[in-house]
Amino acid sequence: TTFTLEERIATLEGGRHCLLLPSGLAAIANVNMALLSAGDEVLLPDNVYGPSKAMAEGELKNWGITHQVYDPMDPDDLARRIGARTRLVWLEAPGSVTMEFPPLARLAQLCRERGVATALDNTWGAGLAFNGFDVGADIVVHALTKYPSGGADILMGSVVTRDDALHLQLKFTHMRMGW
Repeated sequence: TTFTLEERIATLEGGRHCLLLPSGLAAIANVNMALLSAGDEVLLPDNVYGPSKAMAEGELKNWGITHQVYDPMDPDDLARRIGARTRLVWLEAPGSVTMEFPPLARLAQLCRERGVATALDNTWGAGLAFNGFDVGADIVVHALTKYPSGGADILMGSVVTRDDALHLQLKFTHMRMGW
């Protein structure tokens, strides 16, 4: 059943691979831990899911990973903040609580031009409102607690990718963490 659910979520989102995790926040943590190391920087939209920001201010900071917050409605702000140490940019659509819908394709393009990975928290879109890969995301994360479960019937998260090498990087972290 686990493999079937992973296949169906990957198909729903237009990806090739899916990993299931114990929660949406665990999915975010898996991505951060797989892609970031001491000395790296992650950029977060100012409307990011609160616990994700708390993770950047807590665990990631303790591991020597810095973060900046950018205005997701202003691609120029993101462009100014991407630096030599930036390894990951989180996107969110719509934004948590505030529900703005940023220009995702433009934000993802800016990151791609600079060789920076993007991860989209698509919990609210759930692969139904839009496809995260069509707008250029490298990784799509869901808290399956929302639409896929019918509204808080389960606690689970997912990480979807198209790229085989990126999937393996995420999968190895997933296995080592015992998720």
